[in-house]
Amino acid sequence: MERTPSTDTARSRLSNAVDRLSAALAARVAVDLRALAAFRIGLATLLLADLARRSRSLTAFYTDYGVLPRRAYVVDYSTTPLPHTLSGEPWAAALLFAVAGAFALALLVGYRTRAVTLVSWLLLLSVQARNPMVLNAGDSLLRMLLFWSVFLPLGARWSVDA
Repeated sequence: MERTPSTDTARSRLSNAVDRLSAALAARVAVDLRALAAFRIGLATLLLADLARRSRSLTAFYTDYGVLPRRAYVVDYSTTPLPHTLSGEPWAAALLFAVAGAFALALLVGYRTRAVTLVSWLLLLSVQARNPMVLNAGDSLLRMLLFWSVFLPLGARWSVDA
């Protein structure tokens, strides 16, 4: 089939219209990277506040000397080995809290954001699984926010990564 000038013009106009529509849609759906950076900073601050709140009752809720020793945890909840269930000593729980705090600080400044977010999520899963009796809906929300943050470009602005 032979192309005529009017066919090429119609295709060109249609292609231009699709390109303009695509650009307009992308501009309306896109998320500002500065907003994602502010979200990252807020999320890291929330992680630090959560760790500080949990550390006040560290021995009572996260060691073998508290309300849920590991032998009771294994019987009632899970036999899956988690970092927070490897030792029931207060020093080990404090060390894991300090490591989680260090990763939260790295998230705050945006250092290796994607990897730090993933490790922070795994440590949050571990600390929340260690004593499920003290959880509430906010803990579930924080866990989900941190998980989905792994897939966002949180380190694109206002970070060491940028």
